[in-house]
This record gives sequence, structure tokens and C-alpha cells, in this order.
Amino acid sequence: MQKYNFKFRYDEKYGSDIVDMKCLECDYEDVAELMILLEFDRPYEPCPVLTCPKCDHDLFVPKDVYDQIKGGFIYK
Repeated sequence: MQKYNFKFRYDEKYGSDIVDMKCLECDYEDVAELMILLEFDRPYEPCPVLTCPKCDHDLFVPKDVYDQIKGGFIYK
């Protein structure tokens, strides 16, 4: 199974690496700490997925993954 790639960045406000996130269901956007996100990265899933805080679906993914899924391409 091919895994989706995504970027992270260091954020002074949080004092840690963060990932921009977006929901595949409702388009809600927020950020998540990279370490928390990686805890949910399962080998059988194409990317780490969290539960969306707005719509409660398990479709809250890194925004880069959202763009790849909705746009039909994969970052290499």
C-alpha cells in the first residue's frame, strides 16, 4: 500500500512540530501536533487519520493528503 506524504513545520506558538489538517467530509481546518498525529499512523492505512472535531467523522487528515486525495495526485 502506498502511503501519502505530508509536510510539517515548527511552530513557535506551540513549541513543537505541527501539521495543517483538513477534514475530507466537512472541510474543517485546524492544526495538530506531529507527535500526536504519528501516534495514529497505522501501517495498514495510507495516512494518519484523526476524528474531526467539527463533524466527528474519522476523516481529519493532513492538508497535503487532503489535496492529494481531492486532486487525484500523490506528492513524491
